[in-house]
Parts: sequence; C-alpha cells; structure tokens
Amino acid sequence: MSWFEDWFDSPLYEKLYADRDDNEADLLANLIEKELPADQYPKVLDLGCGRGRHSITLARRGYDVTGIDLSKQAVKKAREKASALGLDNLTFHIGDMREPLPFRFDAVLNLFTTFGYFLDDLENAKVLQSVNKMLQTDGMLLIDYLNAQYVENNLVPKESGSYTGVTYEVERFIKNGMVFKNIRFSQGDLTEPIEYQERVKLYGLDWFKTHLRQCGFSLENTYGDYTGSPFNESKSSRLLMIARKTESDNG
Repeated sequence: MSWFEDWFDSPLYEKLYADRDDNEADLLANLIEKELPADQYPKVLDLGCGRGRHSITLARRGYDVTGIDLSKQAVKKAREKASALGLDNLTFHIGDMREPLPFRFDAVLNLFTTFGYFLDDLENAKVLQSVNKMLQTDGMLLIDYLNAQYVENNLVPKESGSYTGVTYEVERFIKNGMVFKNIRFSQGDLTEPIEYQERVKLYGLDWFKTHLRQCGFSLENTYGDYTGSPFNESKSSRLLMIARKTESDNG
C-alpha cells in the first residue's frame, strides 16, 4: 500500500488537519471564480478532492462539481457532507488520478498540493496526461502546488502538539528531491504509537513548464498565493499554475 492510501484513510489524518478552514477554501474559490468563471467553465473536476472541502465550496457557488480521490474514507466523508447540505450539483468517485474518468470537463482543479505523490517522475507526468484526456478542447487546468524553493528555504524540521489527549510529533526533511514529513501519534486512546509519512516531489516551475507542454498544455498564468499575488520563486508560499489544453495527448 502506498503512503497516501494508508495515511489519507486514517481518522488521525482528519484530526491533524482539522484547522484547515472554510475561509481558506473561500479565498482560493475567489481566485478560481476570477480565472475560471462558472458561466464559461461550468463543469469542473476536483482531482484529489479529499474530504470535499473545495468541492463543496465550489458547488455552493454554482459549479457542477465532480470530485475524485483514491481514499475511500475521504470520499465517504465528502459524500456525507454533500448529502447533509442537499447539494445535487456535486458527485464524488473513488479513483486514481492517473486513470482518466470517462467524462469530459471544462476545467480540472488539482488543489492544496495533491500533485507529486509518486516516486517516479513519469508517474507524476501521467497525471497531466490523464487530465488532458478528461478536458474538453480549450479546457483549463489549475494546479495549486507548493513552491519548492520556499519549502527548501523555510523548512520547519520539528513540530509537536496535541488534541483530545493525543500527542503528535512531526519531523520534516528533504532527501532525493522530495520533502518528507514523518508524523508520530501517541498517548490518548492509542494502545501504542502510530507513525505515518507524507512525501511530495519538489518540482519547480521549469519542470511544470516542460511537462505541461509535453502533455498538450500551454501555461497561461502563475500566482504566488490565494489572493492572486504574482509568483516569486524566492518569496511566494505557493505556486499556482493555470494552463490551457491546446492539443490532445495520446501518450
């Protein structure tokens, strides 16, 4: 089992990231509405949708949203949230982002660093190929990714905290072009400590320029945060890229 299948299905994941709030999702949704308005791009795919935070925000704003995630637990939670809110313009599927769905979308969104999970660069490029196959002609792709140089310059090696009696310790390090995050949970109702690991490739803008072009995309815009500030490689906390499908990828 890959690290993300194991970790994202854990109830501890949801607790660790409980501080991710709707305000942040709204801020990103504002930028999405500006760049990809619902009247021009009504049908969108949230690729790596997690527990549906962004999908729900966009559905509330009038988009016809499909969410896909490999985590069965995440999709279950997302469906429960959507059902409780009575949203009928929102559906969720379990699936691998490297394998295209049999539907076409006006826009595909890959948000909050849900790219770069695979060790092999070719496997990560397959995600872009999959997106190309799911987009209409002239469809748009928005990737919300970490800024590799910013991560390297501002890495916090150790962090700890607790919630509901469970203590967690986080260790971060960079190795072989990836940023690793080891998370150890202890105490509370846990009979023994539990450890998980996250790892994400540290791709720079040049990598994306090359592989987007190879996969049939034209990079149209970049931003450095959710407010739409210009991207600055040394200062920006995020790397947001907006690309247009210019040709079909037959790879």
